[in-house]
Amino acid sequence: MADPYEVLAVSARASEAEIRERYLQLVREFPPDRAPERFAEIRAAFDELRDPKRRLAKQVFSLAADDSLESLAADLRSRLLSARVPSDALLALADSP
Repeated sequence: MADPYEVLAVSARASEAEIRERYLQLVREFPPDRAPERFAEIRAAFDELRDPKRRLAKQVFSLAADDSLESLAADLRSRLLSARVPSDALLALADSP
């Protein structure tokens, strides 16, 4: 699957409201009856980004091409520092079994 941020043309730091607004703009531009393949791609990207758990996993755990342990640790550290997840979503993740 293509990068959902690229599909929706939003930054990784976009808020949930910005992601939803962009999704609605794209759906108006590419409705399912006129552009079914593009609509499916847009919908899949939105589904991946609207769920806080999946979005956090995408921001934090996607791997880079460089496999060295040091680069993975540095990359993970920077992703954790830059991840924008609402505090209630983090608390829900902490409370889940």
